[in-house]
Amino acid sequence: MKHFRILILFIAAALMGSCIKNDKQDSGVGDAVIVAKKIGSNTEYGIALYAYTLSSFKSVNAFSELHPEKTYTLKSNQGYTTNFFYQTPDNEFTTTVPEASTYTFTFTFADGVSNSFQNLLSNKALAPPNIEKCEYVASLSSINVTWTLLTDAGSYAINIWDGTTLVFASSELRNDKNYYSILGSANGWANGFTPQNGKTYTVRLLAFLYEPNGGSYNMQATSMSETPVVWGTN
Repeated sequence: MKHFRILILFIAAALMGSCIKNDKQDSGVGDAVIVAKKIGSNTEYGIALYAYTLSSFKSVNAFSELHPEKTYTLKSNQGYTTNFFYQTPDNEFTTTVPEASTYTFTFTFADGVSNSFQNLLSNKALAPPNIEKCEYVASLSSINVTWTLLTDAGSYAINIWDGTTLVFASSELRNDKNYYSILGSANGWANGFTPQNGKTYTVRLLAFLYEPNGGSYNMQATSMSETPVVWGTN
């Protein structure tokens, strides 16, 4: 499973403008998130770990206080030194919701300075959203997506993938919105990308659950569902 670039952008934008904005550049924040998705007929779970800084990371590691013997090594997101991530591999997802725990992130910055940050993760997960309909509408030259609203979701987003390449990312959608239309000329497509008639793409619907009194930079859980769709007509 590819990392949630849209989630990374949400969190990074908020963090850069808020909780690590101070005079000390060698500081960072980490966020532990429960991830849920459908695998066959089962809902399975893993974790995602995100780290951000205003300066530049050299390396980032994390561990859970419940299992301190296991170290997670975060990697650069698409070559950026300001945000690192880790996600549970597909084959390690399980039907058990991850336990509540405090995660400690240890940062080493490009200048050699080290620092750490802790984030408390509860065991509250978010069910994968149900995509009711996803279809190409020829009269509008668009993909139209509808879904069932989740009670606990704080917001949604839609990605479109061409194989393993992310080619479209919506803006963050309100939690009362259950419909989205994607035009070929809409903002959000990758630079230089044009959807091709007759080609099958994967539409991924993401739902986000924030921590209490939190926002996009304070995520508790995320979930996803996806479905194929053919752009245009053959």
